[in-house]
Amino acid sequence: MNDTLKRLDEMIFNLGGANISTHSPGPSGLLLEHLRVARTSLLGGMHGEYDLSLKQAKESIACISGNSLRAEVRKTLQGLIDSQVSQAAGR
Repeated sequence: MNDTLKRLDEMIFNLGGANISTHSPGPSGLLLEHLRVARTSLLGGMHGEYDLSLKQAKESIACISGNSLRAEVRKTLQGLIDSQVSQAAGR
């Protein structure tokens, strides 16, 4: 879980949402909200909510204006989703 939490925190930071407890207006606001909910769900052991939040975040990445950052976030989110699917199969 520590690696996953670190990856979520890095994405939130890179998208300008360094202050985890605040609402983030702007084009990345919805994406940041999905990532924050995913983070909270992960910490709370709410696997279904975590999975849904990751998928919603992935659907929201079009708001990222930079191509390289968008590609990086897409790759990281897909890796987290794939990891969640693998873990769910092992439960």
